[in-house]
Amino acid sequence: MKPSDFQKTIQCQFDCKIKRVVKGIVRNYRKELKRRRNKEISYYELPEIVVEKLAVWDEYESDYTAFDVCGIEVRVLDDNLAEAIKYLSEKDREILLMYFFLGMSDTEIGDRLKINRSTSFRSRKNSLEEIKKKLKENMNDE
Repeated sequence: MKPSDFQKTIQCQFDCKIKRVVKGIVRNYRKELKRRRNKEISYYELPEIVVEKLAVWDEYESDYTAFDVCGIEVRVLDDNLAEAIKYLSEKDREILLMYFFLGMSDTEIGDRLKINRSTSFRSRKNSLEEIKKKLKENMNDE
């Protein structure tokens, strides 16, 4: 049976609409690919500093030595440095860790420990000298 002219017209209109829809979908797809290409960066093109920020490192208690300073856990990763810090007196250790790990000034340390600012400075300076000696001894032993 032959289709009538009306049916042919309907089929042509349907074909035309379908072709427009398909062309629109293809256009939108290509547009999206172009947008992604302009916005996205390949992993190998990222600077090394950005890649390092994306990394996650597992930390185990055996990897560091922890000191408690002002209720905050301070972690020292270097074993030799941690051993040298352990040889300091409790007060000197706290002053040193507060200054270098907690970023406190001598004035803030003095206020917290109820000592003079200059005492805090001298204690820290002497502690650094002791640590330096201890680390040199450890290097000579090895």
